[in-house]
Amino acid sequence: MCYPADHNDGWFIPNWAMWFVIELEEYYRRTGDRPLVERLKPKVDGLLKYFRRFLNADGLLERLEKWVFVEWSEANKFTQDVNYPSNMLYAGMLDAAGRLYGEPRLCRQAAAVRRTIRQQSFDGEFFVDNAVRAADGRLAVTRNRSETCQYYAFFFDVATPATHPQLWQKLVREFGPQRDPKRQYPEIHPSNAFIGFFLRLDVLSRYGEKERVLDQLYRQYLPMAERTGTLWEHKDTSASCNHGFASHVAHILYRDILGVAVDVPGRRVFFDPPKLDLQWCAGSLPVGNDRIDVKWVRAGKRLHSRIFVPQGFTVNSGSRGRD
Repeated sequence: MCYPADHNDGWFIPNWAMWFVIELEEYYRRTGDRPLVERLKPKVDGLLKYFRRFLNADGLLERLEKWVFVEWSEANKFTQDVNYPSNMLYAGMLDAAGRLYGEPRLCRQAAAVRRTIRQQSFDGEFFVDNAVRAADGRLAVTRNRSETCQYYAFFFDVATPATHPQLWQKLVREFGPQRDPKRQYPEIHPSNAFIGFFLRLDVLSRYGEKERVLDQLYRQYLPMAERTGTLWEHKDTSASCNHGFASHVAHILYRDILGVAVDVPGRRVFFDPPKLDLQWCAGSLPVGNDRIDVKWVRAGKRLHSRIFVPQGFTVNSGSRGRD
């Protein structure tokens, strides 16, 4: 359902097209496949042209068409007229396209979109989900606020722990799987598994909160695995209980719990075991027809590790960044 996909009824999700560009950059970092990136340039240029028709006088996307999808929660009731999570995603898309194709003007546009979102959406405590166009033409920011909107803000660098420290501390300490939304911040609509839980896990990881990542995996995904042997689309059994997007949990386990990332084009393995209340962790990662085997064991204050890599690969201690 990526525009301009050949869906059987002409329906599409404009947000999916923006995620496609972000995923393309991630794919390029992972594989170094420049020929594919170049072959897709006309498609990316077409997407950028398509979205320009929705830009308002503030430089934000307004009244996106078809199915505007933020996530499976109340957040998806606030998608018009200006949806701030969608615009945060738009800024991420612009940055990705700018970096992929060496077009700094797109990165400057992304920075401007982020500034405008901060000016309009942040109410001093939380980011608001949307604004509506009044009869007199004014754009009126609503009071609709969702937990997932906050994660979009941090995931797409509209906010950081340095720029919004109070909000960050609230999200880290008071939100997440342990929050009872009926008692704690009832005015902030809670996240669902797709996509809010994953955004939360990734921003926690980005800023070094690995212990909380592990805790959230235990709280939210271990019960799913114990009950059905699979991972679910929602945080309950009301939808797919064997969902492809939920496989992101496996990536999180390798990255944040085992502490391994692989640079395939550079033939490097980055090993950065986290400081967690675990005695051991082990895993294998496929690399073409070979595999990488990693195991670490904690003995008191010392950590013993064993890593087997294919011929020609090197092992580097330390994180490779935000991959």
